[in-house]
Amino acid sequence: MISSAEPLGIDREVLIHHLMAMCGGIMGVYCIMARLGVFAAAETTNMIAIVCDILGRDTGDLMLRLSAFIVYICGMISYTLLKKRFMSGMQYISLFVDLFAIIAMCMIPLSVEPFLALYPLFFATSFQWCAFQGARGYTCATIFSTNNLKQTVTSVTEYLTSKKGSSERRTHGDKALFFGGTLLCFHIGVAEGYLAYGLMGNNVILLCLLPMVVCLYLMRMPS
Repeated sequence: MISSAEPLGIDREVLIHHLMAMCGGIMGVYCIMARLGVFAAAETTNMIAIVCDILGRDTGDLMLRLSAFIVYICGMISYTLLKKRFMSGMQYISLFVDLFAIIAMCMIPLSVEPFLALYPLFFATSFQWCAFQGARGYTCATIFSTNNLKQTVTSVTEYLTSKKGSSERRTHGDKALFFGGTLLCFHIGVAEGYLAYGLMGNNVILLCLLPMVVCLYLMRMPS
């Protein structure tokens, strides 16, 4: 386990989480820009489309989406099974899985059908979601933002309407900073990926390597 009590007031657990959110943002904008808007990090749209394809009898699209859905849940199953044996090393394994997916994305041509091309990322983002579940006792995703936006907005509202100097106000302030920081870092990753796409094209996903390397360094530092 990584200690959250660090010298100089730095919370390593939070920093690692925010760096992985940056990585999640880069992966997300890569999917949107390079793979025709197919967002591998979240399954809501895909599952809605699966139901619509079943009712509309669109067999071709259904098989593509259903196979992507299966790959996504395989990431969760793999995490759950591996956790039984490697309890303290799951974040390291997640970084390795992300690395494999990043390399695969650089090698798969942009002409390949997006759902097929994104199989490695469907698996990796699902696995990362399980491995980097949050910090400071907060459950928080690093691969998408809907709940993080909700938690940020409600926490800021609670902070502003709480009595000044109260423990409740401090609690809400801490929560707002954590979720707001996750949102900010995710979208810093999005901005980096967007700005670099014109120069790097399909290889823009390699930008994920920088926050991942920093995470690995922080994870290996003695407590």
